[in-house]
Amino acid sequence: MVAVLYLVFGVFLETKTSDFLIFLICGRIPFSWFSRSIGNATGSIIAGRGLINQVSIPMPFFPLLVVFQDAFKQTVVFVFMFGFLYLYGLDISWVWLSIIFVILTQFLLTFAFAMLVAAVTPYIPDFRYLISTGLMALMLGSGIFYSYTDVIHPDHQRLFLMNPIANLIKNYRQVLMDNVLPDWSALGLICLGSLVLIMIMTWYYKKTETNYARLIAQ
Repeated sequence: MVAVLYLVFGVFLETKTSDFLIFLICGRIPFSWFSRSIGNATGSIIAGRGLINQVSIPMPFFPLLVVFQDAFKQTVVFVFMFGFLYLYGLDISWVWLSIIFVILTQFLLTFAFAMLVAAVTPYIPDFRYLISTGLMALMLGSGIFYSYTDVIHPDHQRLFLMNPIANLIKNYRQVLMDNVLPDWSALGLICLGSLVLIMIMTWYYKKTETNYARLIAQ
């Protein structure tokens, strides 16, 4: 996918963004992690029906398991990404250590939304198709293959960055490409919002646990 996007936007359309390949990698790889985890978590409760019918397991276990599995796989991807960026010639400094906080913020955000989508699918099985469409729209609206500072009016850029994925991608590029510390206030707000959603979903799962057991058994 990265190769296709680079060919289309970096070669055919001659995007003016400098180091477009690196720009694209720093956006596409984090988004792929989020997209894959949300897609996998959508049907996680339904996929766990065999276990649910045998033992009593809290429903958040299933999206959490998916998120942890994908996060483990993503560590390998990130290692290769950092290695490629180093070989490409980017300057590495102590600022790169702050990428850990960007990654942890994305993990919290991914888990929060994984709990949300996993909660809906047992009630509306076709919801997974809507999620696929939504993830495609999110990819187009998160600045993965374009610089929001070039295409969005300055008056609207703050609104654009209210999209947490777009904000995280901005911070990945800020740290890895520009050697600038991330926007701590933005990361803090994303973490806070994610924790609030996680608490709400945990409460919701606890209140409706018997409903899920009945739905899965049908």
